[in-house]
Amino acid sequence: MMSRQEQFVDEDDGFEIESPFDSGAAATKRPDLSGTIGGRIGDGSAGPQAAYMSNTLPGGYHTNTLDEPILTTIGRDFGKVGRKTVQVLYPKGRNNALQEWDLWGPLFFCLSLAIIMSFLAPDQQASAVFTGVFALVCIGSCVVTLNCKLLGGHVSFFQSVCTLGYCISPMAIASLITLLAHRIIVTLPVVAVAVGWSISAAVGFLAGAQLANRRLLAVYPICLFYICIGWIIIIS
Repeated sequence: MMSRQEQFVDEDDGFEIESPFDSGAAATKRPDLSGTIGGRIGDGSAGPQAAYMSNTLPGGYHTNTLDEPILTTIGRDFGKVGRKTVQVLYPKGRNNALQEWDLWGPLFFCLSLAIIMSFLAPDQQASAVFTGVFALVCIGSCVVTLNCKLLGGHVSFFQSVCTLGYCISPMAIASLITLLAHRIIVTLPVVAVAVGWSISAAVGFLAGAQLANRRLLAVYPICLFYICIGWIIIIS
């Protein structure tokens, strides 16, 4: 009489017991786990990674800029800053201006204004003036933006900060003229024109915030912000 194990093996047709130590059999039946994330080497396929790398973001920025030359990146950023500055100084068709916000331009004009003002101040007060002007511009921009947001304005925080920062460019030019001329008869009209220019540009760019009947409450802090900067330039 056959044992129970032999009977079970005989009744199971086509069943073969393979040794786990048989490397040849294991190699032939090993599943293919290779993916197509980067494409197979030498087959010319790009895979999803190449599709991801070829995508671009709004504003012309690419998802991968690690391989491009540093001068190309710097040139592209400076070009964008220059175009946005021209839109502030010559506000023609500014309804769609500064939609793609960045903080490089505002930082540049903020530092430029603070450095020029430190040159206008006495030597023992240069560092204090630099710190005060830089803090005033940064904190003032945030406060004006928060006021606009609390009034129900439909504008993003960083876009508003970007707009207010770029609109400081006339003030930076006025401070540079003051540094070169350093006469009240020249400083007063130049600063007055720069303050009006900055206020007009900022109010025009933020016109799309849809503040309805609260527009005056949003414009007043903007005017106060630029008037304070202009007053500091005059008394320097």
